[in-house]
Amino acid sequence: MKIKAISAGLLMVALASCGPGKPAKTASEGPATVAAVLPAGPEYDSTGVIAGLEGQAVTLDHEGASGAKLAAGRTVFQAYGDILAEAPLTPGARIAFKFHKVGDAWELTELKAR
Repeated sequence: MKIKAISAGLLMVALASCGPGKPAKTASEGPATVAAVLPAGPEYDSTGVIAGLEGQAVTLDHEGASGAKLAAGRTVFQAYGDILAEAPLTPGARIAFKFHKVGDAWELTELKAR
C-alpha cells in the first residue's frame, strides 16, 4: 500500500512539473544591464545658473562645453525625476552639471549645487 501511495505522489509531482507554465528566464531576458541604461555617447560637464524649470525641462544659463561643441549661453536640457529629486531647482541657483547628447537634444545626467 505504501508503495502505491509513494508511486502516485511521484507521478503527480512529475506531471505537475511537465505541465504548461511560464518558461524559465534565459540570460537575454534577464534584467537590463548597466551598459543598456547608461548613455552610449560621451558625457560632458559645465557650470551655470538655473534660469527656469517647466516639467522635466530645465533651462540653464551656462558656461558651455567645448568638447560638446556647446557654446556658452541659455539651453534647455531634459532631466528625469531621479536627477531633479536631489537638485537645487530655484531660479538663480548656481549649479554644476553633467550632460550628454540624445539625438538633437541635451539630457542632464547630474545636477548639483555649486
